[in-house]
Amino acid sequence: MERRNYTMRGFTCLLAAVLLSAMLAGCGQGNKKGDMDSAAAKGRYVEEDLALPLEEGEEVQDLTKTAEGNPLVFSSRENSTVVRYEYREGTWERTLLDWVSSLYEGKEMYWEKIWESEDGTQLVLGMDIEDAQTHLARARKGQPGEEVAIPYLTQQTDLGYPVITDLLVDANGNYWMYDFYQSKIAVVSADSGEVVQELSTAQLFANSQKGMFQGENGNVAVNTEEGVFTVYDAEFQKTGILKNEQQESLQMCSDGENWYLVSEEGIVRLTVGNELREVIMDGNLGSMGSSLNRPVGMIAGAEKDFYMLYKQDKTAGGSLIHYVYDAGAAAVPEQTLRVFGVSDNVTIQEAILQFQKQNPDVKVEFQTAGSDGLTSDDIRTLNTELLSGNGADVLLLDGLPTESYVEKGILKDLTEITEQLMSQEEYLEAPLKNTVYKDGKIYGLPVRFSVPIQYGDETVKEALHSLESLADYMEEHPQASIFGIADKTYIRDFLFQIFQQEMLGEDGKINQEKMTRLLELELQIAGNARSEVLDEYTFQEIGVQINVFQQGMFSHPISPIIQREPESVVTERISGVPNMMIPYTLMRELALSPETVHNMYVPHGIVGINQDTAQMEQAEEFVKYLFSREIQGTQLDDGLPVLKSALEKLPEETKGLASLMTAASSWNIEGMEDLTVEAGYPTAEEVEAFVKLCFTLEKPAKQDAVVWGIYQEEANQYLKGNTDAGTAAQNMAQKVDTYLAE
Repeated sequence: MERRNYTMRGFTCLLAAVLLSAMLAGCGQGNKKGDMDSAAAKGRYVEEDLALPLEEGEEVQDLTKTAEGNPLVFSSRENSTVVRYEYREGTWERTLLDWVSSLYEGKEMYWEKIWESEDGTQLVLGMDIEDAQTHLARARKGQPGEEVAIPYLTQQTDLGYPVITDLLVDANGNYWMYDFYQSKIAVVSADSGEVVQELSTAQLFANSQKGMFQGENGNVAVNTEEGVFTVYDAEFQKTGILKNEQQESLQMCSDGENWYLVSEEGIVRLTVGNELREVIMDGNLGSMGSSLNRPVGMIAGAEKDFYMLYKQDKTAGGSLIHYVYDAGAAAVPEQTLRVFGVSDNVTIQEAILQFQKQNPDVKVEFQTAGSDGLTSDDIRTLNTELLSGNGADVLLLDGLPTESYVEKGILKDLTEITEQLMSQEEYLEAPLKNTVYKDGKIYGLPVRFSVPIQYGDETVKEALHSLESLADYMEEHPQASIFGIADKTYIRDFLFQIFQQEMLGEDGKINQEKMTRLLELELQIAGNARSEVLDEYTFQEIGVQINVFQQGMFSHPISPIIQREPESVVTERISGVPNMMIPYTLMRELALSPETVHNMYVPHGIVGINQDTAQMEQAEEFVKYLFSREIQGTQLDDGLPVLKSALEKLPEETKGLASLMTAASSWNIEGMEDLTVEAGYPTAEEVEAFVKLCFTLEKPAKQDAVVWGIYQEEANQYLKGNTDAGTAAQNMAQKVDTYLAE
């Protein structure tokens, strides 16, 4: 079984599980005339960005406030450096906490909590990476820093030293420490250092989750059980409960009367003992709704306002947002722009939030088919809505029958918009012009793309040029594994993708003869590739803040196999610099060079406009915004930018903290030596060469989700031995014909 670990050198990963969620939604109706009264209502929370003056290498850490109510933001950087930022009368005052650097000079510390009391006492809680022991240090105003002696932190268990991931100080000055592994809170006296109380909590699954929050009056809300926060006073007496489902990205605060929480849902008001929850700001209209943002701090202002500190884990960035109630703002934006896609898209999410900030009178609703994907019935429903004029205004065409939509006149001609964009900026022409193109007109534009690369034996790469050349090669070399060790799913999908144009005619129908031959080759190659050894394994990836190492189309499941079987070919889909790490390390070790796969690119976020939308002007503006420098230049995990200037900046990602990033892939397969590769970031020169490779791409690798579903279902029946190749091909052809006729 393979284990891919992506981590910072020496960092101890506390991630025990990843919480995933998905929303199933369809294309609904827009605002009706009967909603005019609600649309005319006034008053809602709006965002104000307070730009953080962070220097290079600094990462936001915590948010609190001074006795005067001024926001305090703490950041950290290498060499145990901690920086304090106070926001006072519209400006930031920066102070370096020298006492922390002096106290931990020469140590590599991972900071969990940085805090300052109203009297100026500063606390830092962090783990020494070398011995994984947690330390608490304190500096009272005007005095040097000192370690706080707490015996609890030095007591080892079967799990090692206590791993403390959060710290609060109650009204009596006691330190509330959250013990992550033991799911409990140890309350320690600031005077004696001894534990004076222990409280059990619900089990959390990641150190980014919070198990306790502090209110204005010193009370503490503790996540004592699933969906329940128990509120304790400074004497450890229960004052009531708050009911709310725990979420990975959640922060809470209290103004002394009510409790407030922020999550991707929005800002919610809670009252002790009252199970009613009041959403006072919709997360779809704020930064908390972005998957890029993880709230790491929340404080209440004096005027029913709030400050939220967000961390962008993917970019190591941070932002401070002030939420203020604007009585004059429309309670509901006057216009609604609907966007539909088969699946979620991070770039689109981010663009929606930023677009709404710039256009406060517009609400953009992003709906997807949900985690189960699209069925032929879903396509029929979607087509009916689009043809009747009730469909979404903007469509993400990934997986949708774009050719059919063009023929039916559903999609607006985007040629003029494309020419306008290209007259203002330089873009990769092939993705913009070739992705959804017919009769000299452009109907869809990919916001991002990824690049399938291949490396390995030159003869095998040549054999993969066409179905005929592969068949000839396998006839001459019947025992050739082609891909070394690989599972049936990879072989099935990769070969169909690269030969898709041969399998499907211009009318989209299956060529049964060629499909039969393809299936036979897949079975032969799967047998030679010993795919059965992978049947019992489940692929796992464990990541820290990085999830760009996507498996699936074009990504070989066991890339280190090239070390043992050089007469094979390995492929990878590059969607960002981080997932160049392992393949480029392997190529460097074996003196191999990357090539494109048939000059293909995989388009992501193919955006089109419904020809019959009543929001044409807003739809066009939104589409243009997707290709702006602001959106194209944002570092995300869902593909590469099509804007040349943003693409050419990729080599800059190899500088700074990238030098600390490592990746590892290891496989233990019975009957052979362990396969292991340890990788660092690619060099700037390698990234520059990869960028040049992007300029040679010509052909889009696209899929009709329904056709692909049919193919995979029938191919699986054949590969499992439940039917023969000819019957599987015939079944595919019949089902595809029926689908196309609809």
